[in-house]
Amino acid sequence: MGRRPGIEIALNELWPTVGRRYCCKHLSANWKKKYLGPLMYALFWRAANATFLFKLKKAMEAIEDANPTIRECLADIGDQSRWTKYAFDPNVCCDENKTNFVESFNATLGVDRCKPVLTLLEGIRRVTMVRMATRKEKSENWIDIDFCPNIVKRVKSLISDSRTCKAFNSGDGFYEIKDGKSTLSHAVRAILHSSQDPIRFCSDWYSCKMYKQAYASTIRSIPDLEHWPEMQFPPIKPPMVKRAIGRPAKNRKREADKEQKGKRSKTVKCSRCKEFGHNVKTCKGGLTAKQKKGKKTISMPSSSKAS
Repeated sequence: MGRRPGIEIALNELWPTVGRRYCCKHLSANWKKKYLGPLMYALFWRAANATFLFKLKKAMEAIEDANPTIRECLADIGDQSRWTKYAFDPNVCCDENKTNFVESFNATLGVDRCKPVLTLLEGIRRVTMVRMATRKEKSENWIDIDFCPNIVKRVKSLISDSRTCKAFNSGDGFYEIKDGKSTLSHAVRAILHSSQDPIRFCSDWYSCKMYKQAYASTIRSIPDLEHWPEMQFPPIKPPMVKRAIGRPAKNRKREADKEQKGKRSKTVKCSRCKEFGHNVKTCKGGLTAKQKKGKKTISMPSSSKAS
């Protein structure tokens, strides 16, 4: 969620005990404006992505050494359970501290984003209807006692990453892990060392049974607007909007520090004839004689022996 004052007041009044998280991507953007330089930006993300107390303490000490006043800024954000992974509720099977899914949702809407609200809602309904029906059909042949294929694929990737780890058994189910890329690979190496299957330690929320339950219901199709029954209520009309000068903008307005979406590069290489200027769909067997003649060739002078 964003740190808008109105949203903060509404949540405190309606759901005072509900857990909430802040988008660290937006927090880091505000942080970057206040504390210039790449060092402070990197230290913030080190603290936000800390998965256990030792890493968080080290990150906070580095932040305080760089600027002692930053601790007050972090205290103003709120409880640590809202922005750092270490303090997240373990019962919530998600450790994301960014709102990238909102960006994905905006990209899914496509051209409906710039249409009136009723047309926008109709586009959202249609996209959701197709997605739920497609995923329901996809999971029909899955076995309930198994886990989703994507989860199995990720576990296999963690098993491959854990090959560089070394496990030392200390008894009573505790292990000391050396090397490795992440704490997840450490956990997988300890599980493998104890001759157990890592897939058994996955949450039931990632099982095929839960996936089927999530997409069990479907959204029924509705007829066109012309076939809707007549209502006694007055029709909803769009608000009066004064058209501005120029063509209406469709692309999302990005922040100053974000990369602006540009056009496709003009340097296109064909995968068939390996020539530049076209792709495989428009390939005609390479460059024409006129195009080859227009290409500049550089001839290297031959070396001559001194007389």
